[in-house]
Amino acid sequence: MNRRHFLQGLGAVSLLFPLNPIVAASTGFDDYVKQQNEGFSNYKAELEKDFAAYKKAVAEEFNNYKNKVNQVWGDKNIGSPSVLVQYSKDLNTRSIIDYEQGALTVELIENNNAEGVGVKLRKALVEIAASTVKEAYEKDTLVQNIEKRIEREASHQETAKVKSEPLISDVLTGTANPNQQQIAAAVIEISKEGKATTRPAVQSGQKVFAFSIPLDKANISKKSEQFRPLVFKYAAQEKIDPALVFAIMHSESAFNPMAKSHVPAYGLMQIVPASAGKDASEKVYGKQRLLAPSYLYNSENNIKMGCAYLNILYYRYLAKIENKESRTYCVIAAYNTGSGNVARAFGAGTNVSKAAVSINSLSPQQVYNKLVSSLPYDETRNYMKKVTPRYKAYLTEA
Repeated sequence: MNRRHFLQGLGAVSLLFPLNPIVAASTGFDDYVKQQNEGFSNYKAELEKDFAAYKKAVAEEFNNYKNKVNQVWGDKNIGSPSVLVQYSKDLNTRSIIDYEQGALTVELIENNNAEGVGVKLRKALVEIAASTVKEAYEKDTLVQNIEKRIEREASHQETAKVKSEPLISDVLTGTANPNQQQIAAAVIEISKEGKATTRPAVQSGQKVFAFSIPLDKANISKKSEQFRPLVFKYAAQEKIDPALVFAIMHSESAFNPMAKSHVPAYGLMQIVPASAGKDASEKVYGKQRLLAPSYLYNSENNIKMGCAYLNILYYRYLAKIENKESRTYCVIAAYNTGSGNVARAFGAGTNVSKAAVSINSLSPQQVYNKLVSSLPYDETRNYMKKVTPRYKAYLTEA
């Protein structure tokens, strides 16, 4: 029998006696693994494109908005994590809520001889005082522009609805969910301690009229109670000390629910979509996702992701640090600067395992002292000094 006839005969036999099921199963599994690997590679490539588009959008939108603000106000004030700055659509009115220093200011650009300025300032003051987080989010032109571009240009993003929670009304009134009458009454009362100022505007013939009122710092600290159920829920889920979550939230945003930084980072725990957001989303969703501003301005999502990232730092990246107190100090630093820079503080390059050997030979106080003196950046050294005493204070309250 020649080879051609042999192969034809083998084909006929295969019809009567199918391929060995073990071999078939093995082949099917190999195909499955191949498909999964290809799917993962495609997803990873698409995600990289999403983050590249996001970074480009952020850079462009921040730059464009700052320039527009500068043309009207002569500065590029778009706020900081603990200071919320909101503008009217025409940019001629802005409100500034300083959660850390305790002040609410409204500013208005008008002609030098304009009438009714006091009424306009009072109206703007009441409006921001009564705003919800949802309203503040919808009014934030910069954030809205970034969100729209993510929706248009990215494929693997997570968005969410922002909640109608108090922005500052609870601080002004000392009441968790005040009504409009309580808010108006509080504004009138606190305005007795207010201060009015004027200064030249960018355009000749115009002035900036401003009015500022103090905010009760004790009430700002009490704002943590608004998020207590969520902190305890997700801290328990991620096996993290809730006192640590509160201390980080307090230090990152001073409980400003609309916090944003130039990085940018968003929300109460200042989650950076391009770094911590990647790790946290992978832990929560099983794969990395681009967390849009709307997702992170939802307080529950923000706390959930913040706790997930703390879990990653504590139980994965810094797990070889044996003493719990020492590891907590390192987690605090890593939340701000990354675990690689924690390793650098102990002369181990970015090798965390090598750094853990040195850390395990020190007392917790020595670890803290070394972090405060040897972390690569002043910002992180100061961060340690802010978060650590707050952590110990929240330990007594939790």
